[in-house]
Amino acid sequence: ADVIARFGAVEDDQRYTRLVELFTDDAVYYDPFFGPQVGRPAIAEFMAHMERVVPASGARFDDWHTQADTVCGWSSWTMVARNAEGGETAIPGQSLYRLRDGLVCFAADYVDPKAHAQLRPGSDRCPDLAGAAGLSAPFAPSVSPGQLPALDLVRRFWQLQDDGDYGLLAPLFADDAVFTDLIYGRMEGGQAIADYLQLMKREMPELGITFELVDCAGDTSVAWSQWWCHFPNGSIPGWTLHTVRDGAFTLDADYFDTVAAAALR
Repeated sequence: ADVIARFGAVEDDQRYTRLVELFTDDAVYYDPFFGPQVGRPAIAEFMAHMERVVPASGARFDDWHTQADTVCGWSSWTMVARNAEGGETAIPGQSLYRLRDGLVCFAADYVDPKAHAQLRPGSDRCPDLAGAAGLSAPFAPSVSPGQLPALDLVRRFWQLQDDGDYGLLAPLFADDAVFTDLIYGRMEGGQAIADYLQLMKREMPELGITFELVDCAGDTSVAWSQWWCHFPNGSIPGWTLHTVRDGAFTLDADYFDTVAAAALR
C-alpha cells in the first residue's frame, strides 16, 4: 500500500508531523519508549515532539524496506544514532501496521534492545517490546476464512505450532522461502527450513518452551504475528514478519529480545 511507502519517505526527511494525515481518527501509534499514543490529536502532539528532538539528536533512519497490502503491512529499517563516544550506533528496527480505508489505524515500532544498550552503556532506559502486544486486536477486520489467504496461512501455522509438531509446518513454506531466527540464524530453502523445524520439534519441549499467539494480520501477500514465548521461568514478547506467495510463506522473520531470551534459557 502506498501509505506505508509514504511512512518511509517521511521518516527519511524527518518531518514527522506529515505522518499525522496518514492515520485514522481513532488510530493507535505505539512507540517503544513513550508507549501508546491514542487518537489522532495525541499522535499529532507526539509527532511534533519527534520533529523537534530527533533531528537535533543527530539520529536518522536508513535501509527502509516496506511490504503492505490493503489491510496490513510491515517495515524494517535501521536507526543510526550518535553514541556516547561520539561515533554512530546502528539499531535495527521493525514496524507493524494495520490499515483501514487506505489509512493506518494501528502502528507499532520495535527496536533491538541489545543494539540500543550499546548506544548508552549503563543507561536504564530500554525499549518496551511488550507494551504493544494486543493493542492492534481491536482494529482487526471481521472476515470469513478464505477472504484473506495470508491471514489464513498464519492462523494455520499457529494452529499447528500449538499442537507441538513443528515438522508439520514445513509444507507451509515455499521451496525458495527464507526463515530467519535471531538465535539459530538464516535458513534458505524448503529443506533447510524443514531441518530447522525438526530441530525445534526436539529442542522446544526439552527446554520447556511454548508459544502463544497474541494477534496476527494478513491479506494476500503480506502478514505479521505478535506472540509470547513462554520459558519455565518467564516470558518474552516477539513478533514475526511474513510474506506469502501462492498460499505458502516466502519469508518468516522472527524478532524478540535476545538478551532476555538468553537469560531465561
